[in-house]
Amino acid sequence: MADETLIRIRAAAEGYAEAVRQTQRYFDRIDDTTDPSVLIEYAELVRNEEAAQADRLDALTAAGLRAESFDAD
Repeated sequence: MADETLIRIRAAAEGYAEAVRQTQRYFDRIDDTTDPSVLIEYAELVRNEEAAQADRLDALTAAGLRAESFDAD
């Protein structure tokens, strides 16, 4: 069995991937980007993606994994 660190990384990555898939499915089904309910739903999806991304980053950081930036700065 994988250690707890790998289990956490895998779960966090799956959570992030699912959040992105939900957003993709949202864009597949919307027709009116000016509808207030559509905008509210989108805002919630963005919050979910951001939270899932933060969880993924936290899991990777706790495991000592990080990638250097590709920015030229």
